[in-house]
Amino acid sequence: MSTNWRVTAINAPASVTQAVIQAKLDELENTFSNWRPNSAVTRWNVSRSTDFQAVPREVAEVVQVALQIARKTDGALDVTIAPLIDLWGFGTQGAITSPPTDVAISRAQEHTGCQKLEVQLDPPMLRKSDPLITINLSTLVEGYAADQLSTWLSAQGCKTHLVDVGGAIVARGKAWTVGVQTPEAMEGDTLSAVPLHDEAVTTAGTYRKHFASGQQRYSHIIDPRTGRPVRHGLVSVSVFHPSAMMADGYDTALLVLGPERGHSLAVKLGLRVVFVEEARR
Repeated sequence: MSTNWRVTAINAPASVTQAVIQAKLDELENTFSNWRPNSAVTRWNVSRSTDFQAVPREVAEVVQVALQIARKTDGALDVTIAPLIDLWGFGTQGAITSPPTDVAISRAQEHTGCQKLEVQLDPPMLRKSDPLITINLSTLVEGYAADQLSTWLSAQGCKTHLVDVGGAIVARGKAWTVGVQTPEAMEGDTLSAVPLHDEAVTTAGTYRKHFASGQQRYSHIIDPRTGRPVRHGLVSVSVFHPSAMMADGYDTALLVLGPERGHSLAVKLGLRVVFVEEARR
């Protein structure tokens, strides 16, 4: 997942070791990675069949949540924008130094859209109505991994723990104190410290991955409706939710929507969020 993880477990049994946790995360990466040619996601992406195809239950579960969030956010979250992620230099095709043309963006958008993706859980299967549809689930996978580790730790009898997978944090058993990071701050600098008890928090930010061309900086947060990186003043969104995966999906969707529409939707959905906007000059 190109990120770090940390687990703090109180009174952990012998079954809870760094090696076991790493193996579980490696297994998830082997399932979800767009960079690994034999992952379940890659195999589904390269298939041109428009029939339902079997996938691991983990993939079907994440896609199901992604489609639910897409419906609630007017398509602001769209896991079929893999072609746009690659086009803008944030995917498997490697980095770019200048923005793509309008024509290239339009062509990539022709093969996106959550309405072209179907999922079922029993048995777990996915179907694409456009044979060139591909998915990238990275915006939800760190949250999903954090939830899975937390569930496994609880099953091992370790009820009090703090799990952090790439900034997707799950706290169980007591009130842990976590920090909401200030955009572009040094590690350890936080905007605020908040208690987290039997809850998760994730953060999406335009400052995390980007490239510059001329005087313009282009973020990895892409608006599926325009096919382009977001251009508003909202730089990060942190979402608190019982599920890290749900928080991970909503933080990206709200960031895509921007400060006004994102805030209105968060209020409508009853989400607890922290919005950080860049200072106006």
